[in-house]
Amino acid sequence: MTDQEIRLQLAEIAGTWVAALAVVIGGLFGIYQYLEHKSAVRVDRSMAFVERYHGNSMLVDARLKITQSMANRTAQLNEILQDPSLKAKDLQAKYDNEILTLIAEDKLNGALEQLFTFYEQIILCRELDLCEEKVAGQFFDTDAQGFVNTYYPYICNVRKEWHNPEQYKKVTQFYSPKLSCEF
Repeated sequence: MTDQEIRLQLAEIAGTWVAALAVVIGGLFGIYQYLEHKSAVRVDRSMAFVERYHGNSMLVDARLKITQSMANRTAQLNEILQDPSLKAKDLQAKYDNEILTLIAEDKLNGALEQLFTFYEQIILCRELDLCEEKVAGQFFDTDAQGFVNTYYPYICNVRKEWHNPEQYKKVTQFYSPKLSCEF
């Protein structure tokens, strides 16, 4: 084999390796671009939920109605929660009763249903990996957990009245898995 033939073979081998390396790098870059695009789409979907949460008049009205109702009753609820004469079980029963009375008197059923349904939708979006977990969590988790914890007696009451122990199960398991209804 001559020097010329050896150089040609080495050039052919080097060319093959360079081409293979270019294909691998191009593939990795393509995968990276795809994942970045997929993440951007998930962020956009999450932001659409944020816009709906803050821009949909029905959701905004529901949140305002619930907030106003709670603001009007905070002193009354704090009185119950700080009553040293109540044992834990009695305290829970009295709190539950007070929350159910507040909901009935202020007609909050529809507003609560709207919010709990909305929170279930955003959870589903996250579970299906259609929404960005971190973005959705930053915008909704604090509010949703507060609503679930505060209005859990309502959820239990709905489950009991509708004979449906699955009602709002997704939202309660996601935000307050330790809470349970006693029938």
